[in-house]
Amino acid sequence: MTDNLQLAVNQALDDLRMARARMGLLNPGGLGLDQKRNMAWCEYGFPESVSYEMLFNLYKRGGIAHGAVNKLAGLCWKTSPEVIQGGEEERSEDETAWEKSVSATLTPSLWRQFADADRRRLVGRYAGIILRLRDGREWDQPIQVRDKGLAGMIVSWAGALTVAEWDTDLKSDAYGMPKMWQYAETGISGQPARKVRIHPDRVFILGDYANDAVGFLEPAYNAFVSLEKVEGGSGEAFLKNAARQVSVNFDKDANLMSIAASYGVKIEDLQERFNEAAREINRGNDAMLITQGASVAPLVSQVPDPQPTYNVNLQTACAAMDIPSRILIGNQSGERASTEDQRYFNARCQARRNTELSFEIHAFVAHLIRIGVLKAQTEYSVIWDDLNEATPADKLASAKLMSDVNTAAMGTGEQVFDTNEIRTAAGFEPRDEAEPLPDDDEDEDGPGANPADEPGRSDRG
Repeated sequence: MTDNLQLAVNQALDDLRMARARMGLLNPGGLGLDQKRNMAWCEYGFPESVSYEMLFNLYKRGGIAHGAVNKLAGLCWKTSPEVIQGGEEERSEDETAWEKSVSATLTPSLWRQFADADRRRLVGRYAGIILRLRDGREWDQPIQVRDKGLAGMIVSWAGALTVAEWDTDLKSDAYGMPKMWQYAETGISGQPARKVRIHPDRVFILGDYANDAVGFLEPAYNAFVSLEKVEGGSGEAFLKNAARQVSVNFDKDANLMSIAASYGVKIEDLQERFNEAAREINRGNDAMLITQGASVAPLVSQVPDPQPTYNVNLQTACAAMDIPSRILIGNQSGERASTEDQRYFNARCQARRNTELSFEIHAFVAHLIRIGVLKAQTEYSVIWDDLNEATPADKLASAKLMSDVNTAAMGTGEQVFDTNEIRTAAGFEPRDEAEPLPDDDEDEDGPGANPADEPGRSDRG
């Protein structure tokens, strides 16, 4: 009964979707970009709207989408950030007291959970971090007790953490912001899941929870729909050919009544006998099919090459997510092209670090300061290492190039790079400068004052 009801609901939704598309004929500018064919969007199989559940299922079951999210989040969080007091230009080797207190709270374990929240935000339009504080109050109560510390965090998908109540007071400073969140816990040991109300003081959101927000995977969703058709359609075509379906063509003079009588069945049951014979043919290695007045031929369909169509949709998805296809699916052509793509992807992730992630980490630290987990600080910065930093092989190549420049410049009598510059380019510490030799005029009685005083030197020399 439930299955029939679900089928009826799906059919009703599909009919409604088609009706809206037909209405586009009267009102140009419907779902798709094709103004001439307003129903094309529905014919292509593209959804009218993309929900969180659809994005989650795409990440869970789609290999390309799964790889895109994990590669972007994985490279951005290849190393953890560092929160320092003051500006980046004021950074020093010695930690301040505030930086030590921050490091005690922002541990590698916490950054790992923050990275997981960032990955989940890429799947949905946002993700939530629920802060568990040692204040002894219920989750739906604001935080009032200070300096109790952070007991832990819970990372939540967008589908499990939703806005329960909005602040609609025009006089409030938080107008238009969530007044209360609702978290759907996962059921434990067969117990039904609970829905818990949480005060905004105990929640930090990564991403955008607005109704008009656009997720990371959403612009590429149509391309993923087409990719699934190509993958599934080509796989189905190969399966049909491998199944060795047969076609039996009876001669016009064949007597089906006598054939059914020879099998001892009625003529309406003759089809099942033929199916049993076909199954025996496909199952066995040495099987024989006896026909009378009939010819048997396999049903073989022409399978088109899926690669060109697949590549077109793959490039569309990669463009929507701003990830080179060679990075997403692996190196398939020249080494130089792959290296350039890797440099571009590194720069893309570095830019995401310095803008999007640094902004959210800065807001996260500000939230912890506001609720009393961290001590107040007027100015602080988020710094990362450089993903485009040269590898040891690249540094040695640069040092060799500098040495070659010196060799080429020997004809001019001028050394372009000194030894320490080359050592620094190779990734080594510069050598200490040699102490200058004493002048002859400074100490006339020294070893260099009289050549005769030098060891092994005589007046006869």
